[in-house]
Amino acid sequence: MTHSPQDELLLNAYLDGELDPIEATRFEERLGADAALNAQAEALRALREALRSDLADDMPSLELRRRIMAKLNLLPRADNNSWFALAASFLIGAVLAGVTTFGALNYRAGDDVAAEIVSAHVRALMAPQPTDVASSDHHTVKPWFNGKLAFAPTVADLSAKGFPLVGGRIDVVRVAPVASLVYSHGKHLISLTEMPNMRGAPAPVTRHLEKGYLALSWSDDGITYWAVSDAAPNELENFAAQFRAGTAGS
Repeated sequence: MTHSPQDELLLNAYLDGELDPIEATRFEERLGADAALNAQAEALRALREALRSDLADDMPSLELRRRIMAKLNLLPRADNNSWFALAASFLIGAVLAGVTTFGALNYRAGDDVAAEIVSAHVRALMAPQPTDVASSDHHTVKPWFNGKLAFAPTVADLSAKGFPLVGGRIDVVRVAPVASLVYSHGKHLISLTEMPNMRGAPAPVTRHLEKGYLALSWSDDGITYWAVSDAAPNELENFAAQFRAGTAGS
């Protein structure tokens, strides 16, 4: 059986523990029913275990320790006691741990918005209806946001491109209200969230994987856009391309 790119994303998310309990249970049911997919999962598990077994302890080299001690003016003298060396080692460890932690925090901070965007999309799917205002007319949806946000969202009519507008809603990201438009494509819904881009600089399309959902982000004309759906990756990428083309210069 040939598996889709979405299956590959879900499999890796499952093995990384990124699926929520409901999605993980559904995927485990698929593994039980799909021998080929289950074999692929076992092969990936074995590969990961093999790679981890070859990893050495992440210990700083003697040369790196010497350079840090020199920077901190902690080069030992001949009359130093052993406690000085112990204290220096502790300080080096603290410096290295601080650098590592800082990097980890920066990485996680970049994922915070993706997690909130996907959570808002999932909540909308679970709600009685995924929109606060339901209309396929962008002239109805766009004015609905007036007075609710500090900016005017861009609402594109993409029905001719295969992505009809369903409506819009207000979501909250980082304790700030943002505009989320809802488009459909076949049986799938696409949430397009718009928020002000404080940096103002345009940014290319970037892929994010969160809890088995693919999200695409980009920035144009002072606005950052996030598109998320359970549609196939190529379909979501086509939506982003059509939206960008349809709003260029607007």
